[in-house]
Parts: sequence; structure tokens; C-alpha cells
Amino acid sequence: MTERSPNLDPTANNSPTKKLRTVMLIDDSEVDRAVYRRYLQTDAEYQYTFVEAETGEEALELYAQCQPDIILLDYLLPDFDGLEWLVQWQRQYKNFCSLIVLTGQGDENIAVQFIKNGAADYFVKDRITPEKLKLAIGKEIALKKLQLEKQDLFAKLISRNEKLERSNRLYQAEIAQRDKLSKIIANVPVVIYAKYVDATSKQPGKLWLVNQEFQQIFKIAEAEAIGKTDRELFPPHIADDFAANDRLLIASKQPITTEEEVYHADGTLHTYLSFKFPLFSEGEITSIVGMATDITPEKQAQTELLQSETRFRQTFEQAAVGIAHVAPDGKWLRVNQKLCQIVGYTKEELLSITFQDITHPEDLHTDLEYVRQILAGAISTYSMEKRYIRKDEAYIWINLTVSLVSDSNDEPDYFIAVIEDISDRKALEASLQKSWQRLSNLHQIDKAILAAVKPQAIAETVIKDIQNLLTCQRASIVTFDWERETSTILATQGVKDDVLNNGLQVSLDIWQGIIDRLENEDKQGYITAHLSQLPKSSEMAIALENTKLDCFFAFPLNSQDNLLGILKLWFEEPETITTEELTMLEEISSQLAIALEQARLYKQTQNYALELEAKVAQRTAQIEEINQELKAFTYTISHDLKAPLRAIQGFASALQEDYGDNLDDLGQEYAARLISSAWQMTQLIEDLLAYSRLCRIEIQLKSVDLEVIVHRAIEQLQLEIERTQANIILVEPLSSMIGNKTILLQIVSNLLSNAIKFVPPKVQPQIRIGTEIIMDSAETKIRLWVEDNGIGIDREHQKRIFQVFERLHGNEAYPGTGIGLAIVKKSMERLGGRFGVESNPGKGSRFWIEGRQR
Repeated sequence: MTERSPNLDPTANNSPTKKLRTVMLIDDSEVDRAVYRRYLQTDAEYQYTFVEAETGEEALELYAQCQPDIILLDYLLPDFDGLEWLVQWQRQYKNFCSLIVLTGQGDENIAVQFIKNGAADYFVKDRITPEKLKLAIGKEIALKKLQLEKQDLFAKLISRNEKLERSNRLYQAEIAQRDKLSKIIANVPVVIYAKYVDATSKQPGKLWLVNQEFQQIFKIAEAEAIGKTDRELFPPHIADDFAANDRLLIASKQPITTEEEVYHADGTLHTYLSFKFPLFSEGEITSIVGMATDITPEKQAQTELLQSETRFRQTFEQAAVGIAHVAPDGKWLRVNQKLCQIVGYTKEELLSITFQDITHPEDLHTDLEYVRQILAGAISTYSMEKRYIRKDEAYIWINLTVSLVSDSNDEPDYFIAVIEDISDRKALEASLQKSWQRLSNLHQIDKAILAAVKPQAIAETVIKDIQNLLTCQRASIVTFDWERETSTILATQGVKDDVLNNGLQVSLDIWQGIIDRLENEDKQGYITAHLSQLPKSSEMAIALENTKLDCFFAFPLNSQDNLLGILKLWFEEPETITTEELTMLEEISSQLAIALEQARLYKQTQNYALELEAKVAQRTAQIEEINQELKAFTYTISHDLKAPLRAIQGFASALQEDYGDNLDDLGQEYAARLISSAWQMTQLIEDLLAYSRLCRIEIQLKSVDLEVIVHRAIEQLQLEIERTQANIILVEPLSSMIGNKTILLQIVSNLLSNAIKFVPPKVQPQIRIGTEIIMDSAETKIRLWVEDNGIGIDREHQKRIFQVFERLHGNEAYPGTGIGLAIVKKSMERLGGRFGVESNPGKGSRFWIEGRQR
């Protein structure tokens, strides 16, 4: 940017008839700028003002100051080329004039770029003539002027159109507003009506407007209501009331608001708040318009509020507790009669003082702290137990509940206080506290007694605890042995306990007088006796005669009807002992008697236990001996009996095979019977051994899949199943049961074998096997059942069949050992389960076993 002021050089020709034009010359050549000025100054019609700049930056700054009519721009500037300046100028200024580009070299591409970017024209400097330059400037200024006029005209058209649109919208809005007003009048839940006023009589006349609310309430169509007077539509007294209010409005020519009653179409009487105002024409009232709102609910609410206030006053005055309103500073504002009764003041006396005046000093600080918190908004209410000082200066315990009532400005107004007399409850609490303390002491003694076992230890514990609870000079426990007619001092503590030692035995005669009195005077649970009432020759009388002790209390130690002994307590000042302490000592003596009796029974039980232990040891030895003999017997059966049977079976089979042809039919039958009997004997021995093992083996219990067990049992009995063509149906799925695999397999095999075996002749066995869940009160059980179509069992024999060797049928009809079901019974007993049968003769049987699910 050239550091010089721009050249603002108006032409020398200052003719007033010439029109003015301002041209901005942007060219770093002073010569070129002078040529442009000279060309334009020859214009006879226009006078030019030139604004000159040598750089693009300077031109941008000057443009805002002068606002020229046209710009002549050199293509090459020291700081911009023409295109760059044109873009920057258009970006910086929204309102810009026409621009002509001047260049020393002609380039059509550059010219096209300028025209596209908004330049008005493009000239090569050495081809410019004054006429071309003036013509181009005049044309562009004229075009710009036409463009501006067009824009102005277009803006005016737009403005006019907007005004018309606004007017139309206002008109439409007014129409819509009138429609809304009509709809509001028609649909607003307020009764709206209008009636004429007679110009001559000045009396209300006929209706000319009623809205839908009016029509709905009075069940009348608009056409029926219009043109009618109030007297034609409403009862006379109602119409008269309306007319009276209308005349007041006509006379005052002012709106009025009043309450009016009217009957609805359903016959109910309602109260309306009616607002009426006049319509004028030339200063005279021509109509009355009314708007009425149903305030019946509000009137009812007001009535209920009055009733509620009455009830509140009655509640306030007649409540069973004290109620008061108290000012924030503590002054009583309002009190009920019950509060006056509690504190012993009259209402007038209470209203002249504060709650602080009658609060116990020890409770006042806490009460005032609560008041401070509730006034500060930290709490909304509080309750506390405190003491009031009655007018007679006696203290009375009350329960106080306080809440704050604020005024419309949310400032504290007054407290509501509820005062409950709890003197009786406090007295009861004190009594209960004493009882609790007594029970606590008794409990401690109970624990100490239970911890001891021997009578002397029990007695020493009780004596020690009594000395801790009471101030007595001597305490002792004496037990009686009625068979030996002696008494024993179990424990003693206090004065002269070094003379009358624990364990000292004396004759029962010493206590006979005390015993007689306890039996005859034991209505209050103890007696009071004196040292002088004991035999003077007794060791106790001699030991205590030089002490200050004379009076003692004797408490009997009774166990049912048996007097076990006495508890003696000596007091120098017996009148100091309280009723509660005597009651506690009675209870201690009862506990002591029970503990001593339990100790005796415990000793007796110990002796019995020792005797029983000896008997159990003896019986155990006997059982062990029997078990050894049973083992030996089992061994004998297993070896000594089996060996001859094997020989019998072997020789009988050899006889049949080798000499069968030499035997007649009877010999053949004898040989077959011999083999069959030997086989039966072998089965019997095997079953006996199995039964014996069940009594002796240790059983490990775990969850067993019954489906696996049943399939194995079917495999074991497959030959018998095929021989009898038995049909076996499994009701699957089969559950699992806690048991032992081997034992459960033996049980299922026995039950399945019996189901195949015990069917009528020529009947195909039909057998069903399944499980079911049995809900027991303690746990869930699983029941496995085997159901058949066999011969059935009488009810009277159903327990018998589970015994060893019990058979209901001959071996010829139904072969067997008679031990199978006994094995089932013993097995389930060892497994901790149950067993049974459900059967009727000729209808089959259902055998079942039952064990734990888990």
C-alpha cells in the first residue's frame, strides 16, 4: 500500500448543471490514472469525483468511506492480482457497485474468469478511448441503477404482499376468535344467558341468549328458551328472586355479583354465584347479560368446614389428653380442660404463664433445645417425656408431642402441643424395673446353680449371691435327713462362720420348733424367728449368744410335700428389709429347693447309670458270645451241610445218567425227588446264609439308580421269565433311592421272583414295576412297587409272610424256601426304610419298599 493520501480530485469544470459521479481508480501507475481522469473529464453531462488507490489493501479500506458509483481495477497490483482483490472485496462488502477490469495485456481466459466472478466489463489499456470508457461507465451505472430500481420495486411488492397477507391473517384470526368466543359461550361449563330490558317499564324481559350449559342443566332446547321470561321457565319464588336482583342492576346501572338458588331439571336445588352486567345503547340499558357458576359443592364444603370446626372445638375441649396452642416464646395461647386437670391450674392461670414456668428444671434444657431446632427448621416435630410441676408442687410425668404451625408468610405462628399423663405408666415402669432387676438376680443365681452339681457347691453359690444382693450379717443353708433325724449345715457365711463350719451335723430336734411353725404358718412363704427360740444348749445358740444377732428369717426349702431344709438369714435391723427383697428370697428358696432336689436326683441317676452301664457291658458280652456262636453255626451250614448235599446231588445225578435204564418208573421218580430235594435244601441254605449276612455286614449307603437294579434283576431271572412267558412292564422313568446296590438287587429279585411264581395255574404272569414320590412331613421318600396278577393274600396273613420260614402254600404247589420275604424285611430294616404289601385274594398283589430320595 502506497504511503500517501488518496487523490480525491474533482474536475475543474464545476458546472452546476452536470450530474455527479464517483469513480474509484485502483492502479499502481500514476500515468494510467491520469489518462483515465483526462478521458472522463471530457464528459459534458457528468462531473466526476475520483478516489484513487495504488494497492488493493488501500482500496479495500477506502471503499467503505466513499461508496463509489463504479470501480476501475488494474489487473496487476503490487499486493493482489485483480481476481484475488475482486473475491476479497465481494466477501468483505455485501453492497457493492459495478467494476470494470483494465489490463495491459489482453487474455480472453482472464476476461472470462472476471466476468464469471461478477466484473461488469474487461478492457485492454492500449485499446481504450475516451468514448469507449465513458460509454462503458455510463452503461454499467445505468444498468446498476435499473437493477437497484428493480430490486426496490420487488421489495415494495413483497412488502405490499406481506401487508395484504397480514391483513388477511388478522381478518381470519378475528373470524376464528369470534368462532372461539361463540364456542366458549356455547360450551363453557358456566351458565351464560342474556335477556332484554323493557325500554318503557325498565323491567327484565325475554331471553335472547342461552348457552349449552343452560340448556343441559334445565333440559330445555335453545329454541324453547329464547323469547321466554324467567317466570315462564322457573318457579314463581325463584323468578321473583331473579327479578329483584335484575332491578338492582337496572337501578344502579352497574354490574352486580350475588348468590342465587335455582332448581335443576332433576329437581335438586343448587346455589349459583351469578355475575350480571348491563349492555347499553345510547346511554340506556337494553339487555342484561349473566354468567353463573354452580357453587353448591363450595357451599357444602363451607357447611362441612363449619361442622368440622365445631367438632374440632369439641375434640379440643373434650379430648382425653391435654391439648394446647403455645406461642413461639412459650406463652400458653389456648388450653383444654384436660391439660388444666393434669397440671392443676385453671385456664386463666395457665394463660398468664409460660410452659417454661411449669417445666421441671432438669427437663427444661432438652425441651428448649427441641424448640430451637423446630424454629430453625431442622425438625418438623418432636416428642419427649418430661415432668411438669403441678400447682400443688408435685411432679407429674407427661409425654409431650409438639408440631409447628406457620402463617401465610411461612413464619412461625404457634405450636400445637399434645400432653399425655403417663404417671401411671412411669410408676409401672419403675415397678417393672424392680421386677426385672429381681428376675435378673434370680437368673444369675439360676446360672450359678446350674453350673454347680453337688449340693454343697450349690448352697455355697446361693449364699455368696445372697450376700452380694442383701446386707445381712449371716446366711446359712441347713438340710434335713429325716431318716437319720439329723441336720447338716451345707453352707454358711457371716458372723461366727469360723465356729459353725460347713458340713456340721446336729440333731434335727434343734429345728423342731422352726419346722412346726413352717408347717403351720407357711402362708407367706417364710417365718421370723429369734435366737431365744432355739435350744440354749445347742451349738448355734452358744456360738451366737455374744453377738448382736437375735432375729432371723427362715425360708423353707420345699420339694413337693417334702421339706428338704431351710434358708436362714440374720439381720441386726430386720425392719430394713423390703417386701421386694422378701419376695426375691422366697423365689431364691424355691429355686434352691429345686436345685437340691435335682442334685439328689442327679446323684441317684449317676448311680443308676453306673448300674445300667454294668448291665449293658454284661449284655454286650453275651451278645458278642451269641454272635460268635452264630458265626460258627453259619460256617457249619456253609461247609458241613453243603458238602453232604453236594454228594447227594452228585450221586443222584450219576444214578440217573448212568443207571437210568436199569431203573423202573418208581426208581426214576425216587431219583428225581432226591435231586429236587437236594436242590431245595441247597437253596434253603443259601437263603439262610444271605439272611445271616444281612444281620452282620456293615452297609454303605448311597444313591442307587433303581432302573439299573430292575434291569439286572430281570437279567438274573431271564430263564424263569422265558419259561413262564411272564409279561413285565416297566412304568418309566424309575427314580433313584438311597440304599445299597447289592441289597436292593436281592430285594427286587425276591419280589420279582415271587410275582412270577405265585400265579394261578395256566395263567400268564402280568407284572408292572414302577416308582412314585411319597411326600413325608420330614423328607421326600421314593416307593418302588411290584404289582402282579397272582393269587393274592388275605389281610390276616400279610404281616406273617415277612417272617422266616412262613409259607401259606405247600411246596408242591409253589416251591420255595420261605425266606425270600424275610430277606426283604431284614434288608429294608438295615437300610432304614419301610416295606409292605397291598393285596386281596384272587386280585393280585402289590409289594412295595420305601426309602429316602436323597
